[in-house]
Amino acid sequence: MTEFHIRHYHPEADLSALSQLLTEIESVDRDGEETSEEFLRSMLEWENFDPDKNVWIAELSGRFVGYGQILPKSDHHCSMYVVVHPSQRRKGLGDQLLALILSRARETESKYSLVYVNGKNAASVAFMKRHGFEVAGTSGVMVAPLGDLPQAEIPVGYSIRRYPELGDPQIVVQALNDCYKDMVGHHQNVTSADRYMDYYGNEGIHLLFDPVGRLAGVCAGKPQGKTDESGREASDLLDAPGLTKENRDRGFQRFLTLTVMNWLRGQGAHPVTLEYWGDDEKALGIYRSLGFEMVNQQLTYHKELE
Repeated sequence: MTEFHIRHYHPEADLSALSQLLTEIESVDRDGEETSEEFLRSMLEWENFDPDKNVWIAELSGRFVGYGQILPKSDHHCSMYVVVHPSQRRKGLGDQLLALILSRARETESKYSLVYVNGKNAASVAFMKRHGFEVAGTSGVMVAPLGDLPQAEIPVGYSIRRYPELGDPQIVVQALNDCYKDMVGHHQNVTSADRYMDYYGNEGIHLLFDPVGRLAGVCAGKPQGKTDESGREASDLLDAPGLTKENRDRGFQRFLTLTVMNWLRGQGAHPVTLEYWGDDEKALGIYRSLGFEMVNQQLTYHKELE
């Protein structure tokens, strides 16, 4: 059996080599993962991204060949991530990394785990099944090319207001909690919207209110917020709409998406990349009707932890 050296991650010394490892893996798997050094640095700001406790590097003869991480959440959930270089697969390294992650999950008192896997990656799907994970939903990336946009037809009595009109970050916290509730891949107990607002920018956050003034939905856009694999060509980024449960099955995703797309168009003409987590097939059909095509879909696996 191959003897791998597994240790915790030291960003100041390991970041460049980790970027190279992940880039080599992505060149084979084509999972749509970010692998740049810039992205890896941004991960250091993630909640509970603790290199000394929650992140591992696997080495063989001085080369990085595997990586694993766990991100514990405050609600006893956690997300997990394991990758192994194609040259070292089927040698038990993935099992070793997952065992460390599961052990750490018990230490953090996590009760429920999520793992995101490219549905076309047969090896990853088999790995999940072998370790007792089951599919809980999907997430993915869709892209709409530059083209004519119809205006959004908002239902009578409803209104959409951008965040700068309101200026209260708690309304964004409420939106993230109420409008994505029980959707796989979203935090379920958000206490701060700082990261969300910093990422999308205040100008791009759109909030939907019903006829009696209750919050009903949220959707955010970021002009030129997504770059291609070369890092050169940019598209606008759109976070898939979130709606409160009573409004979720009414097709409101259409006018929310169009509202933000038209706002983005006002900042400049670019294709639009839509990222979604946990949307059902009906919502995906709405996005397709607006010209979006699926470019990457992931299966969300879950497992209850002992």
